[in-house]
Amino acid sequence: MNTSTPTSSKQTRRGTVIVVIVVVMAILALVVAGAVRPVRDESDLATLRVETARAFYASESGAIILMNAVLGNTSMPVSGSSISLDGQVINFIQIPDDQGIAIVEGSSGDARRRIEFKTE
Repeated sequence: MNTSTPTSSKQTRRGTVIVVIVVVMAILALVVAGAVRPVRDESDLATLRVETARAFYASESGAIILMNAVLGNTSMPVSGSSISLDGQVINFIQIPDDQGIAIVEGSSGDARRRIEFKTE
């Protein structure tokens, strides 16, 4: 004799279907999360590359400023001073000393680039 009623059989199937759907949705969420992470990492890397290039150009600009000052075309910046240019910063770490060594650092975001050169 069958003691189950048609209603309880439908409810059991509905419960099973809901469990299967929840498991499938969880698996899809993991797949999507796994696919998005490399894209985010690439985006962070591209941003760092851009910031590094900007920091390099800022340090190059600082070196040009110092060279113009050495040549007498502009006034010499003070050691330890900085110039901010649209989010990039030029730091004059060391102006040319007795040996003619100058150090300029450019920064943009987290990126830093330092140029050390000797003037004569």
